[in-house]
Amino acid sequence: SSLDQAGPCARTVLDAAYLHEAIGGYDPMDSTSINAPIPAVVAAAKNADVKGLKIGVIKELQGDGYQPGVLKRFNESLEILASLGAEIVEVSCKHFDYALAAYYLIAPSECSSNLARFDAMRYGIRTGEGSAEDVMKATREIGFGREVKRRIILGTYALSSGYYDAYYGSAQKVRTLISRDFAGAFEKADVLVSPTAPTTAFKIGEKANDPIAMYLNDIATIPTNLAGICGISVPSGLADEDNLPAGFQIMAPAMKDDRLYNVGSALEAALLSRWGKPILANAPLLGAR
Repeated sequence: SSLDQAGPCARTVLDAAYLHEAIGGYDPMDSTSINAPIPAVVAAAKNADVKGLKIGVIKELQGDGYQPGVLKRFNESLEILASLGAEIVEVSCKHFDYALAAYYLIAPSECSSNLARFDAMRYGIRTGEGSAEDVMKATREIGFGREVKRRIILGTYALSSGYYDAYYGSAQKVRTLISRDFAGAFEKADVLVSPTAPTTAFKIGEKANDPIAMYLNDIATIPTNLAGICGISVPSGLADEDNLPAGFQIMAPAMKDDRLYNVGSALEAALLSRWGKPILANAPLLGAR
């Protein structure tokens, strides 16, 4: 899949940098692997100096639909970075409004194509009896979860005869426009930032029957994935409404991962100095769940 990626989670930005350095590298057996040097991410995380750095705020990824507490913590983080010597500028990425729709056509289409191999004969588990069709149906019923099945159905439809250009082809064109938006924005800023998600975490199962509402929570992170650039999310504090963590997303051009760790580490150090202890210790609701 063109959207496949690793998404490591770590306790600190420096830990994430060490993990990045450990798992990075070229694999000639992996067609999605890049034969290029790994950026000096650990050194960048230890540097934590943003003086003179231009930080672009994407105006399309804030405002309507964003939880006030999330935006409050985001703006506080911007003020901290400005106080550390960074220059804050506003940038526009006008095609981001179409990113969610494009992603949820491209991802299911690739999912449908990739998972077609799991036919109970060559790949995966096997269950059921009877004809090949019966066995395949039984195997897919037990082997794929509800969301995977939903994406396979949607992707199969998008790739079907008569709809390929109208749906999948159009989504790929939007993807190109989003990449161009990023390229233009990075001419004005060294890194781009936004809230990681419009809201804090919703309860498990709360939106299980409303997948569109669930997908909308990806609106800020999907453009990064579509364009193939790098991003990191750093906790920015607890939202006033529910005392749950809000995220601060940092984005950099492809193969400029060191910028993420530089900015992320600087913000993390400043926030920890303000909080006095890690965010988890300041979030009693998290410990109770």
